[in-house]
Amino acid sequence: MRDMSVQDGRIGCGNRLVAAGVALVCVAAMLVWGVPGIDPSLWEELAVVAGLRPPQAIFPGFWRLLVGWVYPLVGASRAVDVLTCVGVAVGGVCVYSFCLIVRQILALTIRIGRPYRVWYGFIAPFFAAVAAFAFGMSDPLWRVARTFSPDEIRLLFFLGIVHGSLRWFTNGGRWRLFPVMAAMGLLAAETPFAFLLPTAFIAAYVTVWHCVLDGLFPKPEKFPEPSELPKWRMFFLFLGGLGIGVWANVSSFVMYGGMEASGWELDALYFRYAGGYWHVFADAATIVGWALGLCFCILPFLLSLRLAPVAIRDDRQMPFNIGVMMFLIGILATMQVGAFPGARFWTFSSDFSMVSSGFLLSFFVFSATIVFAVFGAAFAFECQRLYLTEETGKAPGVLLRYLVPAIAVGLLALIVRHAPKSAEAEMQRIVDDAVRETVEECGDAKWLFTDGHLDAAIELEAAVQGKDLTTLNMMAGGSDWEVNLRKGHFKPESEDYKAAEAGVPALLRIWAGERPGGMDKAAIQLGFDFWRRERKPMPTAAGLVARTVGIDDAMVSNGVRRANALAKRILDLAPAAEDADPSPALADAYAAVNWRLSRFARLRDDRELADGLDQCNSVLRQMITLVEQERTRTFMQMTPLEGLQIALRRANFAEARRYATVVLASDEDHAAANFAMGMSELQRGRLADAERYLARCLIRRPKDPAVLNNLSIICRKQGKYKEALDYAQRAIALLPDAPEIKQTLADAIKKAP
Repeated sequence: MRDMSVQDGRIGCGNRLVAAGVALVCVAAMLVWGVPGIDPSLWEELAVVAGLRPPQAIFPGFWRLLVGWVYPLVGASRAVDVLTCVGVAVGGVCVYSFCLIVRQILALTIRIGRPYRVWYGFIAPFFAAVAAFAFGMSDPLWRVARTFSPDEIRLLFFLGIVHGSLRWFTNGGRWRLFPVMAAMGLLAAETPFAFLLPTAFIAAYVTVWHCVLDGLFPKPEKFPEPSELPKWRMFFLFLGGLGIGVWANVSSFVMYGGMEASGWELDALYFRYAGGYWHVFADAATIVGWALGLCFCILPFLLSLRLAPVAIRDDRQMPFNIGVMMFLIGILATMQVGAFPGARFWTFSSDFSMVSSGFLLSFFVFSATIVFAVFGAAFAFECQRLYLTEETGKAPGVLLRYLVPAIAVGLLALIVRHAPKSAEAEMQRIVDDAVRETVEECGDAKWLFTDGHLDAAIELEAAVQGKDLTTLNMMAGGSDWEVNLRKGHFKPESEDYKAAEAGVPALLRIWAGERPGGMDKAAIQLGFDFWRRERKPMPTAAGLVARTVGIDDAMVSNGVRRANALAKRILDLAPAAEDADPSPALADAYAAVNWRLSRFARLRDDRELADGLDQCNSVLRQMITLVEQERTRTFMQMTPLEGLQIALRRANFAEARRYATVVLASDEDHAAANFAMGMSELQRGRLADAERYLARCLIRRPKDPAVLNNLSIICRKQGKYKEALDYAQRAIALLPDAPEIKQTLADAIKKAP
């Protein structure tokens, strides 16, 4: 193979063929062993470009502009296949670029001695290929490349910038330098991490210049001196790229309706970039994740680039202390590229969310694999020089010639051994099948009341099946985006519009309790407490969806059968799922499917299946453990009054009842304790007792609107319509703008004599 030298900087066809071969192998591995489908972390953004919901954040606007044509052009049913194919292809381009990057770095850090040119011509390309293969088989790259994602675009831009910078270092030319600076600015508009690239570029330039001055390697022919750099033009090109990127992000945010949904002004969008940058930085990794990445990847990367030119000298052997340092950082790199999965810090990042950004993980692996290549090449070059001298001119022995390649192949075999992710792939298939089953069970329903975990996926699948199905999140909060999302489905100033503004539970109460036929086009996965509280017949439950009408025995039977099949797959996968390393988003979605199957199994009174699913749900087990620990701690450290106050703040009336009983024993007119007992009795359906306790609250709190509102509801349910109207009027006088009290008053007026 033709060597790439520092003097001419040309990569050569041989190196390009090696890079292309490694990229093709990695692409084939992704297609064979990769996790199928869309990672749940992309559901929300795909729903945005599909026109199903507005964006929540300004980023990733550039990705939205690139992907926005897919759904209108190929349709929802083909969009997933297109994005998957593009993602894998771009992943191959990333591996190809990385292989050439490593090859150029080895040419800059390890010099060519004349007696060793033939042997060196084998070492550098070989370790460039080994490092590229390790990078291509790493978990982070597989995650960002499984679908054409924002993280993959950022990684592609980053690798292109590094490759262009290295080409400029060796070949010069402003036509290479200026696009690199503009690309840095464009990437900086997408992620705050890119602002470090100009600093890294200048630091690398200074390092190379000092190495040239120190005589570590000859000055490349077209390498400019500091006085020759077009500094101002470089600066303004960076700002120009940044401006274009900011404009692209803001434009796509406005185009897809994010400005109206978030309630932001157009002029304020540009000033919100700082806040957006902070969220990107804060959500990328925890402090521990940053520390692990810096200590195990970034620091060894910097040390290897600094030590390699000093360690590999043509005129003398490697100093012992530098050799020991190179050996240690090589061990760290070997651990991180995947040879020892238990040592990789991202193997436990999913459970603890230490590093959640695919781009950041890929950058860490980028650094670790370059260290691996530099260390391996330096070690092989030094070993062969011990046996090959200028006087003898003999080639190294068979053991030495094949020892280093054998070690590298053994490490790659370990990497490949851990590449297939059958458990993770099955988890993704279960999630996709559960979403598909949910949409199918909805039938002709237009609305689905949910817990919010799988909403974007359900709407995307409904679009694939050609259905007009909208999810209504029962757990949605009061942010401007959430309020605008749910009320945007209804005509302004309509009754449903006002109820949705107050909250989805208020909408469910109107449709199910007061409007005849209100639930004819609605299905539910959450909200059964309403039917229990009102003592109404429960909706007919299938496998994952329940409806009051529009579902017959055959649909129920088929739904239950398919849901039980999904549950069995979860139970069978449980041992392997414990050792799997899914992305945080996939782990949450898988737990949500498990939880939903378990809840519907309990509705069907299949307790054995529900208990088995709960035992397999690691997220639920962690929650139960934390609750029990908190309960034990609070019992030991809190007084009954403190426990009552905390339970009431959490609206946990069953827990509050335990503390209220103790408080009422010493003070029978205690308002908070009576309120807790009254609400607990209301949940248990004991209306007379609930009225008695809440009425005693008025002894000390005669103007408590919450008490008056609940007393009105209880009296109306008991047929005491006059008392219900009186309580509602007293409550509305205290809080005239409260939507819940307005609704209670309207209910009381309808029933008043």
